Amino acid sequence: MVEKASKLQIAERQVDDVTVLTLSGEITLDDGDLVFGRRVDDLVLKQGRRKILVDMGGVTYIDSAGVGMMVGELKVIRPKGAVLKLLNLSGQSHRLLAMMKLVTVFENFDDEALAIRSFSRQ
Repeated sequence: MVEKASKLQIAERQVDDVTVLTLSGEITLDDGDLVFGRRVDDLVLKQGRRKILVDMGGVTYIDSAGVGMMVGELKVIRPKGAVLKLLNLSGQSHRLLAMMKLVTVFENFDDEALAIRSFSRQ
């Protein structure tokens, strides 16, 4: 399933019990941030999925609203027992998270297999 917004595309696949969301494009105010938030809400709140891995390797730009939405989603899904982890942060994404002092809020990985295995440790 692929969802398209004007600036963000999200492809979804399952690897065992982990839902992998592969993002491409921009996560910006009133565009990508809303698409991302709706998708995660649907997965966790409606479908009951608990393990979400977000592959950000195709994200070309993220602004503070995009980061804010990601943090907001953590606050929504954690009480439901869900976990969201990041994969393949670009240099810009990593710098923005570091600047906002959020690098430690999200567990992030450069290797998908390692990221998938990390969910079983929780």
